[in-house]
Amino acid sequence: MPLSPTVQEEIKKIVLSKLRRKIRNFSEREDMNKPFYFKLFSKRVVFTASLLQSIFTWFGGKWEDFAEIIARENFPRVERMYRLRGKITSKELIVIDNILKELDKGIRQPNIERTKEEILKAYDKNDVHKDTSHIVNLFVETEDGMEYYFELKTVKPNKKEVRAAKRNFLEVLAMRHKEKDLNKVHVFLALPFNPYFSEEYSRWTVIRFFRSNSDLLIGRDFWNFLGGENTYKDLLKVFEEIGNDLKDIIENTIDQLVRGQ
Repeated sequence: MPLSPTVQEEIKKIVLSKLRRKIRNFSEREDMNKPFYFKLFSKRVVFTASLLQSIFTWFGGKWEDFAEIIARENFPRVERMYRLRGKITSKELIVIDNILKELDKGIRQPNIERTKEEILKAYDKNDVHKDTSHIVNLFVETEDGMEYYFELKTVKPNKKEVRAAKRNFLEVLAMRHKEKDLNKVHVFLALPFNPYFSEEYSRWTVIRFFRSNSDLLIGRDFWNFLGGENTYKDLLKVFEEIGNDLKDIIENTIDQLVRGQ
């Protein structure tokens, strides 16, 4: 299923309008004197790198927007920054702590099905229940009640971020099983693309806690899950069109900055 023209145009409009503004503001900045870097590299390289860094930083917070736009065409329920509330027992918290410690030490391999079983086994309705809530980056639900919880991160998140995401997901499972069959509850760490040229994602901070296509979706797998087959390919095509539209203004901006020094 291809990415619809409406979705393509909406994403293109968001990115183009924002990047044109960033490029215009960049050309008017006065804090562009970098004398030490000018000695190491050409001014064109320095200015280009500064502009790209600004753009890359902006994208770090926009992947969730694109994911929501794509998901809304394919799922009846989609919520950004979804707050989930529920209860967790003290025994479940002990199990969750143990799972995290073992993953952290590398003496356990991530296995979401085994994890679900352990949390279910730890539940005791007579145990002390603690009110808990979590905000999830993106929540989608299918017509037949399948729930999907996503945390979107940069492509090379640090260990602290990943460990916190894993804890959140374990607590989501503990909260939801009291109301729903865990076979219908799925949690995923999602990364917008694989930064490595190899097919296999190898960032140790991530693969220590998550397993690809089990509770980790990267690049093509993530976007195609939300939008259907060919979504990733179509999204890359949209970005290519944006690049073609911006090519001249970027080159002219850099030329202007170089001439002005």
